[in-house]
Amino acid sequence: MIDTICLLIPKDKMKFIEGVSNWELYSRTDTYQKFVRNPSKVEKETGYYFPRLTGYKRRFGDDANVRIEFSIPKLLFLNNLDEVDDSDFDLAITTLQERLIQMGVVIGKSVLKTANVSSVHYSKNIPISDGYTVSYIISELNKIDIRKSFDFAKTRFLNDGQSLYAHTTAHQFVIYDKMADLQKRPKRAIDKTPTLFQRSLFSSLENKLEEVLRFEIRLNKKQKLKQILAENGRHQDPTFSDIFNKNLSKEIVNSYWNKLIKDRNLAVFSLELKPKDLLLKILKSETKPKPNRAIYLAGLYSLTKDGNGTRQLRSILEKSTHQRTWYRITKDIKEIGEIISEDYLRDWVKQVEKELQNYKTFKIKNYENKTNN
Repeated sequence: MIDTICLLIPKDKMKFIEGVSNWELYSRTDTYQKFVRNPSKVEKETGYYFPRLTGYKRRFGDDANVRIEFSIPKLLFLNNLDEVDDSDFDLAITTLQERLIQMGVVIGKSVLKTANVSSVHYSKNIPISDGYTVSYIISELNKIDIRKSFDFAKTRFLNDGQSLYAHTTAHQFVIYDKMADLQKRPKRAIDKTPTLFQRSLFSSLENKLEEVLRFEIRLNKKQKLKQILAENGRHQDPTFSDIFNKNLSKEIVNSYWNKLIKDRNLAVFSLELKPKDLLLKILKSETKPKPNRAIYLAGLYSLTKDGNGTRQLRSILEKSTHQRTWYRITKDIKEIGEIISEDYLRDWVKQVEKELQNYKTFKIKNYENKTNN
């Protein structure tokens, strides 16, 4: 549901324990000093997970807030393979308060519950079955072109194709192989801050849970968070209790999947159709295109399925035509996808769709129990 979140706490609602709250000067300019309170080596060696704090001391005036950043599932479960549920909110508040006290910072529960949120990462772990692998699914996603859609500036496939990373400074959509990521060193992994417990998860889950596709929607800027909340009919100045909501998480994750990936690429994700069967289906569709238009759509469909798919097709066409031409072609690709319809979606896409619709809270113990039984 939620992974990482950043809370803004007014300084006048915080108390600092002398001798424990050891802040370090991180950087300075002519106008301000930036201080951080990260978990110490001793605190990390306890095996618990601790938040990271950031505050500023300005030459003129003062920054009234301290930023508290932490992963909620790591705070509660020492890993982010397990997912939190709405019922975990009170435990999250209690545990966060306890960890902050250990770090020398005292904040009331009511202050934490109503704290303003500056950024949040929504996530979903999707178990993959029926012989499909996450690496195969990401290789299929490699065939789509999303560099100019949904206002994303850059799209990259990292770690030998084990992750898709689309981003701007305001937000990111990351799809990756969660089990493979557990094995990587932090510098190469998507998850840069694994706990000691999380590093041991892969060996304990080997042969029990093999394939997990992970979605992460990272709303890194307050303005982008407010925009997404507005699009989903939510309050645009959210508190921690507002953001900690499973239905909201479901709406946002599904929105990114549908708008950025699925709706534009139904043709890429469809089963193969024989050319004449495809042509017949197009001619009998509701739009009832003329024969020359139907033949064009059938050819376009075949090109999106060939080689590296839409991404390669775009690369070829943009060398000899204007970018606006490609935008017109993408509308035709979407049209042919709608004609083929969801009845012809490949099984792995249906698996992802089913998991996103059910949005069942992912728990490691459920897979351990299946194996033991």
